[in-house]
Amino acid sequence: MDPAVKPGDDFFRYCNGGWLTKTEIPADRPSVSVFATLVDKSSQRVRGLIDEAVAANAPAGTNARKIADLYKSFMDEAGIEAKGIAPLQPRLQEIAAIKDKKALAYELGKTLRADVDALNNTNFHTANVFGLWVAPGFNDSEHYAAYLMQGGLQLPDREYYLGQSERMKNLRTTYAAHVAAMLKLAGFSDAEARAAKIVALEHAIAEKHLTLAENEDVHKANNPWKRTEFAAKAPGLDWAEYFRGAGLERQESFIVWQPGAFAGESALVASEPLETWKDLLAYHVIEAYGSVLPKAFADERFAFFGKTLQGTTEQRPRRARAVVTVNQWLGDAVGQMYISRRNRKRAWKRWWRTSRRRSASGLTR
Repeated sequence: MDPAVKPGDDFFRYCNGGWLTKTEIPADRPSVSVFATLVDKSSQRVRGLIDEAVAANAPAGTNARKIADLYKSFMDEAGIEAKGIAPLQPRLQEIAAIKDKKALAYELGKTLRADVDALNNTNFHTANVFGLWVAPGFNDSEHYAAYLMQGGLQLPDREYYLGQSERMKNLRTTYAAHVAAMLKLAGFSDAEARAAKIVALEHAIAEKHLTLAENEDVHKANNPWKRTEFAAKAPGLDWAEYFRGAGLERQESFIVWQPGAFAGESALVASEPLETWKDLLAYHVIEAYGSVLPKAFADERFAFFGKTLQGTTEQRPRRARAVVTVNQWLGDAVGQMYISRRNRKRAWKRWWRTSRRRSASGLTR
């Protein structure tokens, strides 16, 4: 606390001023909190599990082997540099092969992010055109419903594209340069011109989005649409192909959280040039995997999203980033390994306590 501050003047600083004054944000973090401390403790334990998995040389297909292989592949900087952009080429070639808006709709469907969460601000955003959230239905809480959410922005939300403060204007200029740099690193020609069109398309998408405040009004979010109604309610996108690409062609109904955004983004699919949409898709793929591509990509990505956007001055050590990657992609496997190790420790403790009791009572020699 900071008792020098009157609670009626600034209650937040009265309660937290002492901590704010004494606490230093580490150079490799955008912020610090009690939750960050818990994450650090968890990461230390996961590092121990990873070390155990690497040393085990477990059989192929086991959780320990998957964890070890992913960790070692992330730490293999020489191997990553040698491969270059090659791991992304199959996906980039699929995008380059898009011939018309029907094929575009199918490819957009393949990008549907299936783990957004309307009630979790840290997982609400998706750079993919739309997101899917599965949760109890507004109108039937006994059954789960498929909620569709707006998306398509690489920056955190619409304000970053539409805000008129000097900071937002400067961020947009730096962002356009970043997009061009990522495209250039990936071997795209005319990177600056293509980046300008990508940013302009994201700006147009942002104009269709609801604000963060409007999204909080759940009373306006209950908009049930049948799959067959999308073509009439949000014309422009070939919805049959989109749902086929997303694997949702048998889902009969959805709840559309932001109907205006869906209508607006669908219209943009029809009105904006096919090549710009293809470049947008390609850029989002490169950005999504930028942190695990060669150093030039990872450094460029950190320079914008870490330094410019979040104010973080240093990138975290590679070993720490490797732990984050393992948690991100093999979180269930890590959890299963953690529980298995915990159960072994508990079994050993029970055996030890039982042995001590038996020894004390003369039942064992």
